[in-house]
Amino acid sequence: MSTPDLKLLLTTPNVSAYYDSSNDWLYLNWHGELDLDRLRKSCLQIVLCLVARRYKRILNDNTDLTKATPDVVPWLATELLPYMKLVGIEYMAWILSPNLDVQNEAEAALEEITKPVVAVFEDMASAYEWLSSVNFQPPGMLTSSGGLDQIMSVLKNRIMHLGGKMW
Repeated sequence: MSTPDLKLLLTTPNVSAYYDSSNDWLYLNWHGELDLDRLRKSCLQIVLCLVARRYKRILNDNTDLTKATPDVVPWLATELLPYMKLVGIEYMAWILSPNLDVQNEAEAALEEITKPVVAVFEDMASAYEWLSSVNFQPPGMLTSSGGLDQIMSVLKNRIMHLGGKMW
């Protein structure tokens, strides 16, 4: 495992997002207590990072996530992650929280995800090794501004409450 070269892209109350230039992926470091409203707000900011630069891999670190309400992981699994492929995400290494309740919810909810490919890990080293070794396909959908508008529209609808304001 080489030393990552991290550039901070955003910080919210529950997540810090970094571009890891040595590995060319997005590193998400989740922390604290997370509920669905906070998750949606954080995901709006993450989507902006995903659109600004077309990442193919995400290292999703829940090591410092101490608590999550029961609706957090199912929302990610059904409403957000299946649409991440639209912005080019192919693989996600998901490092589990040490909180057993959060771990169990994550493992159960993520079993159904097929795209992007999400692999679950208990430690950083294993996640890092796996994510470093996966081969990915270049995204085919992001070739025109119309495609980007379509992607943003779909992701915004998935993230926001019905009838909610986006920005």
